[in-house]
Amino acid sequence: MLNQHVQPRREQGIVLIMALIVLVALTLGALALTRSVYTSNVIAGNLAFQQAATHSADAGIEAAVAWLENNNGKTNSTENESCNSSVGSSVLACNHTTQGYVANRQDPTGTQTWATFWQDNIESNGLARTLPTNNPGNVDNAGNTVSYVIQRMCVSAGDAQSTANDCTIAPSASSSTCAGGSSCDAERVNLDSVSQVYYRITVRVVGPRNTQSYVQSMVAL
Repeated sequence: MLNQHVQPRREQGIVLIMALIVLVALTLGALALTRSVYTSNVIAGNLAFQQAATHSADAGIEAAVAWLENNNGKTNSTENESCNSSVGSSVLACNHTTQGYVANRQDPTGTQTWATFWQDNIESNGLARTLPTNNPGNVDNAGNTVSYVIQRMCVSAGDAQSTANDCTIAPSASSSTCAGGSSCDAERVNLDSVSQVYYRITVRVVGPRNTQSYVQSMVAL
């Protein structure tokens, strides 16, 4: 019986090649996972800054409402400012730009956003008031700068009760008349209330990472 010697097959290195391919795939997966986690952290951080900016806007709303309440129905403001007699008799009949108050309505036009409107019409004309703080740059403890403007919802300056002025007011009707009462116009129960003028408060908050937030509130006085 012949004893044949069988030579071992030469290794082709296929295991090494497969190991390298798996190693590259694992490396790419790790890099993708790291980038995904980093992106998620950035998004979460931006959302946190945006939420903090929105919360800081409450301070602007409260400051604007307080100024309106302190000056509503008065002939001299708390800052010893008054209207020219040719404009109106009350404080709220004319502009008080140092306090962020405008006696007439202003709105964005066409495709203009509130961001561009604020920059082109409010900021450029010095109509907004920035809330003072004890921190440098008037930033609050969250690093936000809060500014607001109050716009009376009237066509022009002057007394809101004047027939020459057109203001947005709360429904009011009495004595079986339909003057200013939408429910009266609908032939329903007549409204009997004190007529109130509407004011729009717009607050802009600028914070870290170029965060900007705009909040609006309507107030009737």
